[in-house]
Amino acid sequence: MYREIEIDNNNNIGSAIQYFRETYHISQSKLCKGLCSVSTLSRVEAGERDVDAFILETLLERLGKAPYQFELILTDFDHEAYQSRIEINKLIEDEAAHEAIKLIKKYEKLTYGKGTPHRQFIMVCKARLNELNGGELETTIDMLMEAISCTVPDFDTNDMADYFLSNSELNIILDILQKMITTGMTDKAHKIFDQIINYMFWHNQMEQITHIYPKVAAIAGRFFMEQNELDRALELCNKGLEMNKGSRRMEYLDELNLIKARVTEEKLKAAGLWDTCDKEECISLYLRAYHIFSFFENTTKADSIRRHLQEEYQWLDID
Repeated sequence: MYREIEIDNNNNIGSAIQYFRETYHISQSKLCKGLCSVSTLSRVEAGERDVDAFILETLLERLGKAPYQFELILTDFDHEAYQSRIEINKLIEDEAAHEAIKLIKKYEKLTYGKGTPHRQFIMVCKARLNELNGGELETTIDMLMEAISCTVPDFDTNDMADYFLSNSELNIILDILQKMITTGMTDKAHKIFDQIINYMFWHNQMEQITHIYPKVAAIAGRFFMEQNELDRALELCNKGLEMNKGSRRMEYLDELNLIKARVTEEKLKAAGLWDTCDKEECISLYLRAYHIFSFFENTTKADSIRRHLQEEYQWLDID
């Protein structure tokens, strides 16, 4: 049993960070690695709030806690920075590149010297704009690599198991991986996937791992399937589906079921069992994927599964 959390009303954030850090047996140096100094984290935990809300937000995310669960007392700077981020993201989503670039420059001036999370946000935005403007995908990858290196400085050289990463940091890494696969950088992608999966294994007690694992499993499972590492792909799919049990989240369930169906099919064919085996499991997996894709109106994927079932399994009454 965990001890009851004791939070001083004047230091909700610092007390919460210290409580969860000690609950998960995480040292101060590991939690704040690449983000701030140990002395800064000590001051935060002691209630001496001398960092902005974005460092606090990342610390909480690294502990697997959604920042909105806690009362963030924003300074005028924090408020202005939050509003700027919202506006920048909206401009990029609306493909208003020129206006986004101008606001990013203002954000750079506003946040200069305020901490690595701000620099990371700027580099992610620049990577998105490069892609929006039709820039080289390799350039986008370089920008995202610079972004993740803001808070994970030795990302490209050392094992990520030494870190406690936020969902934001993990999503940047997954974005890098997807773009590496697109550009054919498979050796590099393989190395990073190994690190990510190892990270998930060593930090499986963290709550956010449960939420992000299906996404990791779907992206990695497809990659390993295409690399003909079928056993590894199947293991990832099974773990991703298992971790989603009891959850109402449907994200990546379609991909996981589809990948598992394809891998199972390929393994049976490779073993020479396809003509004599019971194909019920494969059909069931394909149907689950089909109905989820249909529910989310992904007609391209749904129609592809429909055709495959009709041609390979003579399954005509899919609906």
